Amino acid sequence: MLTRSIAYRRLAALTLAGFSLAMQSASATPLDPGPDEALLYYQRADGDYNGWGPHLWNTADCNGSATETSWAQPLAAAETDPQYGALYRIPLSADAGCLNLIMHKGDEKDLGGGDLTWRFDELGRRVFSASGNPQLSSTPLSGSAVAIKGARAHWLDPFTLALVGGAPGASRVELRYARDASVRIDSEARTVSGGQALTMQPASLRNGLRRQHPHLADAPAYRIKAGAHVLRHAVMSQLVVVAYDADDRVIDATEVQTAGILDTLFAYNGELGATLDGRGVSFKLWAPTAQRVRLHVFDASKRLLPGYPKPMRERLGVWSLEGPRSLDRQYYQYEVTAYRPSTGRIETTLVSDPYALSLSRNSQYAQVVDLNADDLKPAGWDGVRPPRPERPEANVIYETHLRDFSASDASLPAALRGTYTAFTRPDSNGMRHLRDLQKAGLTHVQLLPVFDIATIDEDPARRINLDNPFAKLCDLSNQARQRWAQFCSAASIRQVLEGFDPASGQAQSLYNDLRGLDDFNWGYDPFHFTAPEGSYASDAEGVQRIIEFRQMVQALADNGLATVMDVVYNHTNASGLAEKSVLDKVVPGYYHRRNPTTGAVETSTCCENTASEHRMMAKLMIDSLKVWARDYKIAGFRFDLMGHHMREQILDAYRAVRRIDRETYFYGEGWEFGEVAGNARGINANQLNMAGTGVGTFNDRQRDAVRGGSPFDGGDSIRRNQGFANGLYLRPHELSGAGAQEKAQLLHAADLIRVGIAGGLRDFQFVTADGSTRKGSEIDYNGQPAGYTLDPQETVNYVSKHDNQTLWDNNQYKFASSLSVADRVRLHLVALSVPLFSQGVPFIHLGSDILRSKSMQRDSYDSGDWFNAVDFSYQDNNWNKGLPRADKDGDNWPLIRRIIVDPQAKPGTADIVAAKRRFLELLKIRSDSQLFQLDSAREVQQRLRFHNTGPEQLPGVIAFSLADNPREGRDLDRRYSALMVVINASDKRVRLPGADGYRLHPVLRDSVDPINRQATVSKGAFEVPAFTTTVFVQPQTRR
Repeated sequence: MLTRSIAYRRLAALTLAGFSLAMQSASATPLDPGPDEALLYYQRADGDYNGWGPHLWNTADCNGSATETSWAQPLAAAETDPQYGALYRIPLSADAGCLNLIMHKGDEKDLGGGDLTWRFDELGRRVFSASGNPQLSSTPLSGSAVAIKGARAHWLDPFTLALVGGAPGASRVELRYARDASVRIDSEARTVSGGQALTMQPASLRNGLRRQHPHLADAPAYRIKAGAHVLRHAVMSQLVVVAYDADDRVIDATEVQTAGILDTLFAYNGELGATLDGRGVSFKLWAPTAQRVRLHVFDASKRLLPGYPKPMRERLGVWSLEGPRSLDRQYYQYEVTAYRPSTGRIETTLVSDPYALSLSRNSQYAQVVDLNADDLKPAGWDGVRPPRPERPEANVIYETHLRDFSASDASLPAALRGTYTAFTRPDSNGMRHLRDLQKAGLTHVQLLPVFDIATIDEDPARRINLDNPFAKLCDLSNQARQRWAQFCSAASIRQVLEGFDPASGQAQSLYNDLRGLDDFNWGYDPFHFTAPEGSYASDAEGVQRIIEFRQMVQALADNGLATVMDVVYNHTNASGLAEKSVLDKVVPGYYHRRNPTTGAVETSTCCENTASEHRMMAKLMIDSLKVWARDYKIAGFRFDLMGHHMREQILDAYRAVRRIDRETYFYGEGWEFGEVAGNARGINANQLNMAGTGVGTFNDRQRDAVRGGSPFDGGDSIRRNQGFANGLYLRPHELSGAGAQEKAQLLHAADLIRVGIAGGLRDFQFVTADGSTRKGSEIDYNGQPAGYTLDPQETVNYVSKHDNQTLWDNNQYKFASSLSVADRVRLHLVALSVPLFSQGVPFIHLGSDILRSKSMQRDSYDSGDWFNAVDFSYQDNNWNKGLPRADKDGDNWPLIRRIIVDPQAKPGTADIVAAKRRFLELLKIRSDSQLFQLDSAREVQQRLRFHNTGPEQLPGVIAFSLADNPREGRDLDRRYSALMVVINASDKRVRLPGADGYRLHPVLRDSVDPINRQATVSKGAFEVPAFTTTVFVQPQTRR
């Protein structure tokens, strides 16, 4: 997930040490709230309130805001008071009792950085706040605002506590714990009340703890003395570290993060969740901070069963209860009473189960199931063995979103479109397309997230489909009814979209009202990790989602394809007491990675980051993966933002899954950013750190060299920054050039591509653009080494995936307008040939082979079936269906409007069909020879040789040979002594020497493309047409 809804949000670390509010001259008395409003005063020492405001949202338990805000637009200040700061008037709903808020400016948060709950029965409807202080006060904050600030104390083991920033000026420090959350600071008297105190003595952080918690390695440490009974009570309590001056006045106080001590004392290796055996059902919940847990069990109508709720018994942090087998298929929730750092209170909440295997519609209740039950298995399920190549390097992966695959497939019954069971219809256009690919060499289908996600309503009555009458949208949305009243009687939403001018922003504007109600989202918003998503099933209530998911996997296996899941364990949709929070309701403050100073949940991924460095989060991830591999026969896993996990946990998971499925393949996004960058939380699973593990990472070096620029380009730069396969230096346009600088860029891009062709290997050597011989690791990619792998299977090569513009759309940004549509298709195939003929694992985006467009959408995560459509009847590639989202691509609209009027940018049916057929030829060539699937760095170094290198190379031409003669060792392809690949992205027919004994590959000799057939060997030279990738073979003589 390189980009998405709030891609790469970075939470600023707030310094919370002793903030003082300067006393100002007298000003007006603070205002009183009106009858239907609440007033929030917010004071900043710098007096700069520009852009700052509260984000307001409602939950089932706290729905006081009359209007929720979007993250992009917090509530604006009504006025500014010189003494009390900015004043925000918050309209209230009827009978409002509380408000949820986050004070922020963009992705920078204040007031502790966490979710604040303002309860009117405690504070009234007017509160005061001060920057850096998480306290909301019913009285003005003045003088030295001593309060419980942030959570910069970290209890790491029974004897050791680290305190970020230390306690400067303190004569003594203590740890207070209160089971009733009664610790309070009197900021005027500078005293503390409530709880019991444990003495803290200065100490040093032992080396083992420094290694476990590198982000705390420099924090002052303190030693605590407490018996086992006290420790057990303390971890279930409010915890506050209090610092005193020499006069025993409180000078500072902060809450305590407890993940370290919870791992030390309570890590558990047994089964969790609801499990069935011959004796009955065993319920187990890991909740070491809970003061009480009760089990609620419900029937199918969600009526509480007699005798429930029942108290659960706790031992070593695990709460358990045994029940009869009659509870099979019943629904359940846990009632957890625990101290919650996000509210500062003891709260009792009802929550499902982090280990839920089946769910009710919309996931409010977990369901007891035995995944081995016969009625949950399609006929023949036990005998399903998804086919697998002998080695990972023979994998070819095709990425699809589940709805993209079939939502627009008119060959399917309407009820099956966008569902698991769409894959079970062998005669559908989509399945015919997959079979064509499989016959040519496709091995795996990767599905974007299909676990239970939070953002699609699983109730069809409350969900919108493009073919629904427009009146349904008007019925479900007041805003839509007001804004689009003229269409409320239209036959369908699709009909309205088809009537819009594609050069206008009308389609994306309609989607502003539609996206919260439609049936589409990429799914990077985990709710429950180990249950299938219900909106893709014919019935989201109960076990049908399990059955139909398995039918999908079985159908793919029957068609010779293995299934890969895109898994998202790096974040959750929500935390705290939010409606769709699960983990944080069970063990508050544990499962998520928190800022070491503020205690706020980190959100650098986009959402609420999880902490797989914590042992029980790692266990949850590993246990979940084992279920998918064992019980759903998932053959591989693609890890979203894998770099946000630790390498150790990814490898533990890899070993655990390989014990179930020896041939599984792990790969993921090894991007390096956020609070984990630089191994700050441990050795993370980034690209460089995963070398030598056998786990693959996506190769952005080759991607950018082929496509041009970077995924973050916009405005003129997105057009100016051409790449190898769309005209850099060779076919410039009005914003680019053909000078020495562009030539140097092209030659460097070619070197980056060569590193990818060599499997991204760190130590592979070749002659580079300046004439020197260098290793892959010595070639620069934006300050990083271009080569970083130790084995070819560790690189996943691609030029397009769900993130960012499709390959077709990206190229239209960059092509010279003079280029014909036929030549654009040729260069599109040139781009796709690069990952296909590279060592490593090729990764192909759904529809790339048929020129797929998303109408220039950069980030289509929530842009619905309209912009994400794929047409397997090959009539249309979804080009120019309306301008992309204004909030993500609005700056590009002027450029897009110039491009979409170019008739050469829209391919016809003949172009789409030709592209498919030529792609199948390339795929067949790749899959037909082990020489394109070398399984070790040694084999690559021995057999791969680049030609046309150095400063005198023909620009835009990459040529390489793969040897298979006796001195190279094993005979990998008994037909050929060598292969020669020439990738000609230039607009000229080229000649390269060294062709003695070669001939055109037999697949290309019979190619459907007459230009491909024009490639030849003439007078000892290879001749390759413009904009063409060609493969030549040297037949093997008897050894």
